[in-house]
Amino acid sequence: INLLADHLADVYNNSNRKELIMGLFKESPYKEATQQIISKINCNYKVFDEDCTEEQVNKVYMEELERGKEEGFVPVLVPCDETFAEWLDISDVEKEDIINSAGDNGEELLKEWYDSFMNDYYEDFGKDSLNEHEGKFINNYDINTFSGFDSYSGNGIEETILFEIPVDKPWKVIAWLPMGGWNECPAPEEMITVCRYWYEKYGAVPAVITHDVMEFFVEKPVTSEEEAWQLAREHYAYTPDRVDQCTKTGTLGEVAGCLLNSKVWYFW
Repeated sequence: INLLADHLADVYNNSNRKELIMGLFKESPYKEATQQIISKINCNYKVFDEDCTEEQVNKVYMEELERGKEEGFVPVLVPCDETFAEWLDISDVEKEDIINSAGDNGEELLKEWYDSFMNDYYEDFGKDSLNEHEGKFINNYDINTFSGFDSYSGNGIEETILFEIPVDKPWKVIAWLPMGGWNECPAPEEMITVCRYWYEKYGAVPAVITHDVMEFFVEKPVTSEEEAWQLAREHYAYTPDRVDQCTKTGTLGEVAGCLLNSKVWYFW
């Protein structure tokens, strides 16, 4: 009887899941940039309709993250992005070459970058300005939902691909969806090095990738101010824009505050 009940529960849950998915995903034809990205990545995928809500996309992502652990893939959300499609088209580096070029010294690499950025900061503003740079710990909100696929028009979402990247470690998805390597944005192999460290320490999984946005889902968010301050410095090292362009106060303290207990990290 228990086996029958379990079986019926599985059938019911799978049926509900299929009904949910049927109402959210669209069939081809897709937008040109969406189709270009799909063709380049070449793995299993589904495409969210633009009428979907942010809440619906987040819910399906979490379901797919759990399913991927059982079936051997990592879900990644990629919105329609002409610039990213063009970048993927000209990128000719093999996935394995990117992975093999990555190191296992992510923590040390972040410290090196942080020291370098801070030396530049001191040269420009002087060491007396450190308090201004760090600011106060501001815990006004935490972040627990993805938004990198939201429509710029403010209505619904961009046409968004949900890829099932067939990798055994989440940090390897960067090799499939390489972004970066320009301006102060880390190169793909450097991203993998850092993402490996963050995954091992925080359970951070790359979840949303565009040409200028990266969001992570975090299984083990920081829970103390001390941890949040340290992580904020690492985020600043990864990209100073996280502080300089994505905060109201332009301070590490604001970033540290929103990292406390947050299950989503946002960059750029």
